[in-house]
Amino acid sequence: MFVAVALQVVSILVLSVAAWLVFGSGHAISLLAGGLAATVPNALFAFRLSLNKGRSPESYPVVFFLGEFIKIGLTVALLALMVRWADHWQWPAVMLGLIVALKAPLFAIWLLGDKTPASELDGQLARSESR
Repeated sequence: MFVAVALQVVSILVLSVAAWLVFGSGHAISLLAGGLAATVPNALFAFRLSLNKGRSPESYPVVFFLGEFIKIGLTVALLALMVRWADHWQWPAVMLGLIVALKAPLFAIWLLGDKTPASELDGQLARSESR
């Protein structure tokens, strides 16, 4: 989960630097703010899920769905605060940052893939059955 958050942070920072070089600081800050509106709640959600390790498996669905609900609500609240208290945002850049931050975790699956080869899993299974 933290890999997905790290990928969000890296992708938003790289895109913000590119926006700063091409369009200037206003677009870069707007893009960064839009990305952080999704990344901060996702980081809090990942932290909350990590705190639940070692507890009973029956609590996982409750923690997950409640955390997901809070994450979405916090993202919407951060965007609402941006609308309410600042009028200098470059909204296309904000939306681009938000979209990139929301889609970045999908690439974590692609980057990580399956790190354990099937033959290794078969060997572990055979050893555990022989005990």
